[in-house]
Amino acid sequence: MKKLFDWGIRASWALPMNGEVSVENDFFLGVKGTDIAFAGPYKPSHKTQSKKFIDAKGMVLLPGLINAHTHLPMTLFRGLEDDVPLKVWLFERIFPLEKEFVSPDFVKTGTELAALECIRFGTTTVSDMYFFVEDSAKAWDKAGLRGIFGQAFMDFPLPEDKKLGPDHFGRFHALRKKFAKSDRIQIALSPHAPYTCSDDLLKKIAATSKETGALLHTHLSESVDEEPESLAKFGKTQTERFRDLGVLGPKTICAHAVHLTPSDRQILKDSGTAVIHNPDSNLKLGSGVAPVAEYLAEGVRVALGTDGSASANDLSLFGVMDLATKVQKLTHNDNTAMIASQALWMATQGGANALNLGDQIGSLSPGKKADFILVDFNFPHLQPVHDPISHLVYSAQGLEVDTVFCNGKMLMKAKKHVSLKPAAIFAKAESYRKKIRAFLAKLKAS
Repeated sequence: MKKLFDWGIRASWALPMNGEVSVENDFFLGVKGTDIAFAGPYKPSHKTQSKKFIDAKGMVLLPGLINAHTHLPMTLFRGLEDDVPLKVWLFERIFPLEKEFVSPDFVKTGTELAALECIRFGTTTVSDMYFFVEDSAKAWDKAGLRGIFGQAFMDFPLPEDKKLGPDHFGRFHALRKKFAKSDRIQIALSPHAPYTCSDDLLKKIAATSKETGALLHTHLSESVDEEPESLAKFGKTQTERFRDLGVLGPKTICAHAVHLTPSDRQILKDSGTAVIHNPDSNLKLGSGVAPVAEYLAEGVRVALGTDGSASANDLSLFGVMDLATKVQKLTHNDNTAMIASQALWMATQGGANALNLGDQIGSLSPGKKADFILVDFNFPHLQPVHDPISHLVYSAQGLEVDTVFCNGKMLMKAKKHVSLKPAAIFAKAESYRKKIRAFLAKLKAS
């Protein structure tokens, strides 16, 4: 019999994420090259039509998860000086450490460690912003993953020699050209935040996004003091300022958006701007709870992110999905304020839509890229299986992910990495840990 598929996967359950969030039983996915060629009920002939076949009994098949806001290299700062006042952590720890250590090799190593973690937790696509973008993108590409990497911009309150302004437009265009032929890596524009970017810089970034079609990835209204400062300095909220400068639109994603007014939310909806919700980071840093239930009810597009490992500690979207629903239930005193199926949508097709990749990834649809994962339900905490959706959001921890594919390529098999060598990456991370601890000791002694 003719082999129609390079890979065939039979799963006990599947969440295709085609429109509504629903569960299909005894599901088959056929992969040809980098694409999904078939998705639907399993037939015995499917096995013989597949060059390689995976019988995923007791597992659920779903699209690869999408982490829409990360700072990948910051894995090397994970667990560093937790539970200290935010300004101490940021200004006396993170900023001095970044000044001392951030380099192409640091970024490469941190991104490699992040790739290991993301694959292990079933994340196949990220939207990242940090420094030394080319080195991060190359490491991610080598791991076989999909990502959008933002060229950072900021022009105050940094000293002149540290500004990331006009010269970075040249870098942005050069990087776009360098990765133009890649079907997995894109380059975005990433103005850091309203309070670190001038009006002129934001206008130019907005214009460049419109000219090139590049995603614009920024922070918005993360901490409680940002909005009063914006009102005092500009006479308008951060969202109003972004609107007036042309920053907002369907190609823009705003991480956090915690302290927005109802009129701000309407501005986001009208402009088609997407919000990236990072509940782990927001709660750990004491930033607040974003009005996600309101965003969803009002029609604002929402995706999920972890933020960086320095603030959120891990890159698992399973924990994010669980927490995202529960904080909305708590703050609204309503068990239906946000439900499991909404969280799964935001971590898959909703995330893809926010990143303007909805026609390529996010669902198990023929013609889309073969980005998918298998989650093993053969564990005590996932039995019995009354509802796979509930289990994925409220019971799974992330380490149950068994198999990961991105762009038709297997990256993890039977919970073992295929595309990366963990031991070598762990050794490099440990080397940086020793250097960081020594530097911190000197810093505290001074």
